[in-house]
Amino acid sequence: MCKAMNEKLAFLRDKYGCSAEKIVSSGDGCELELADGKRVPLLPWRVERRFVELKKIVDAKTLEDVSTFRFASFSAGNDPVKAAVRELDLAAYLANSPINRIFAVRNGDAACNILARFQNGMSASIECGSKLPTGSEPLDRHEIIARRGVASDRAVDTQVPQSSIYEWTTEGTKTFTDVDTELFGLPNDEIWIVRAAFAVLMKPELAAEWNNAAVAMKKYVEAIVGSAAQNQPVEL
Repeated sequence: MCKAMNEKLAFLRDKYGCSAEKIVSSGDGCELELADGKRVPLLPWRVERRFVELKKIVDAKTLEDVSTFRFASFSAGNDPVKAAVRELDLAAYLANSPINRIFAVRNGDAACNILARFQNGMSASIECGSKLPTGSEPLDRHEIIARRGVASDRAVDTQVPQSSIYEWTTEGTKTFTDVDTELFGLPNDEIWIVRAAFAVLMKPELAAEWNNAAVAMKKYVEAIVGSAAQNQPVEL
């Protein structure tokens, strides 16, 4: 997996004149290994286009007085706690505020529901599950609710991602979605990992920011497990 992504990262480095770094695997995902041997955790959801657009909407105050982030993420067998941590980091990124309280309820490895409170007064409601049928594509939805206005990363009234091209053939339905012409050929999840690595190369100050976010994400795991076990909120 890393070989194909590093080939695409090398293409971007050569095209835009960035220093030579490489993507490496880690226990929690992927990291960017710098020339001095240090590593930066990659947070690909922070550069994914749909979330970048939501961030612009929040920062530009297109939505007046954001109050709640309502997120959901469902998969076939993935760890719901790990998924919840990703969603919490995304919410903190969009809210531009650290999380100071988490209340979690778990159903083993099947589901994890969370209520979170941010330092700036915003809140988040997150649902994560792992019991979609085997082979199903992951489903997620991200809504932002404000005093005036609502934003979502999905088309109105849809519950599943939409593809750009559909083919109905005798072999079944095939779909295609091109999200990045420079990185054509990579699966979408790998595209955003490469874009995350490239973002750090283009904006080195992200390294410290993402390292801090990775530390916070480890605290989220402890808070989720502790809150679910004690059936009470955990202060961060």
